[in-house]
Amino acid sequence: MTVNLSESHDRSSFFSTDKFDLFHLRALFYLVGPNDVQSDTVGRNASQIPDYFIDTIPVFMVLCLVEFVISFLITGRLFRLNDTLTSWSAGILAHMAKLCVRSLDIGIYTWLFTHYRLGTFSMDSWWSWIGAILFTDLGYYWFHRASHEINLFWAAHQVHHSSEEFNLSVALRQSVVSHLGAWVFYLPMAVVGFTPVTFLVHHQFNLLYQFWIHTSLIKNLGPLEWVLNTPSHHRAHHGRNPLYIDINYGGVFIIWDRLFGTFQVEDPAEPAYYGLVGKLQSHNALYVQIVRLKEIWRRIGTHTNLPDKISAALKGPRWRPGLPFFGLLQRHIPLRDKEKNPEVMYNPSIPVWMMVYATLHFSAVLPYFFAMLARYEHEGSWTVTQVAITFAHVGLSLSFVGSVLDKRWWIPAAETLRCGALSALFTSLPGFSAGEQDPMLVHAMLALFVASMCFWPIYALSQAKRKVT
Repeated sequence: MTVNLSESHDRSSFFSTDKFDLFHLRALFYLVGPNDVQSDTVGRNASQIPDYFIDTIPVFMVLCLVEFVISFLITGRLFRLNDTLTSWSAGILAHMAKLCVRSLDIGIYTWLFTHYRLGTFSMDSWWSWIGAILFTDLGYYWFHRASHEINLFWAAHQVHHSSEEFNLSVALRQSVVSHLGAWVFYLPMAVVGFTPVTFLVHHQFNLLYQFWIHTSLIKNLGPLEWVLNTPSHHRAHHGRNPLYIDINYGGVFIIWDRLFGTFQVEDPAEPAYYGLVGKLQSHNALYVQIVRLKEIWRRIGTHTNLPDKISAALKGPRWRPGLPFFGLLQRHIPLRDKEKNPEVMYNPSIPVWMMVYATLHFSAVLPYFFAMLARYEHEGSWTVTQVAITFAHVGLSLSFVGSVLDKRWWIPAAETLRCGALSALFTSLPGFSAGEQDPMLVHAMLALFVASMCFWPIYALSQAKRKVT
């Protein structure tokens, strides 16, 4: 049995220079038109449409680096390594999951379009292109709003809000499962008559646009602030101050928030504090994915009757028995006195060598991720076993990397076992069979795993002796 990742695309290698062209840069700002994607869509069905997100990952990497340098030159402050690695780890896990279930995003949409559409709107004209931009973003608005206002949806979406930073890397911090419910909000497009190919292309560009608005470097865009979702509007959206909770849901446009009463301008007198209201104290990428589900399960257990149990999952995150559907929120509170009550981020103090270790082992996960992307673009399928092994390996590795950054007590034993297993099974892992990777990379990674396996028992023994003395 195989898992269909995609039919073969006529795309170049993952890090080829043509990924850094003007098209991929314009795509980030939705400055593309029907002629730009014609070669990718004519005569193809939805399963054959390229994944523009994959094509743009190298651009993401470069822009994150550029933002890092510019931010340091302006503010003198470095982005926190632990937060950045957690964001990239969550993004890797989310996109791996999306590759394997892409057909779910489009299957019901295609069926509804085939049997119940009122018309047919493809991408061969500008007016249908603009219509698709608007309809896609309206669908995203309601999906995004539901992701904040329904507790079970928020359990997935909170991953994206869990960072206490606000930079381009945060855009990649996504949920593994949130896209599974998104398709419902785009079904009206199928009834109107936008083809599955049209929807899939615009859905990707809609999400690509939202990458660049995750930055603190761009302050205000003047008249564009009235129409577009901008970094200023999105900074407010990510704030956990009561003033900023549950506002500014649009993806590309802010007009929906102005129309439906969910707009809030960024107030210079009250800068946004980022992260979750109940602060998340972990850099473990897997734990970030499930922490809210644990809270929902706990709340369900505290209720004795079935209606309250259902309400705990399907009403607002702030709902409690006796409160309205969305619970209560007091937006107008006294401003924080930064000198008397400064903001303290979760930032465990760890030695430099641990940071280097975490960075190296995060980097060691990337070849497996890129191998999966390459198979997606060129070969089209992996067996269920290969997919399961890759998910288990990448998921656990990124989870442990985050726990190294948290300085968890159990890491020496866990890393000894993980690196030992990787050393033994190295060449049998998907993407690392004979001839699939550069020999120098293979030797370097194997040396890293063997050295790490040997290091942690020695480190644990030295720590135990130090406690005794």
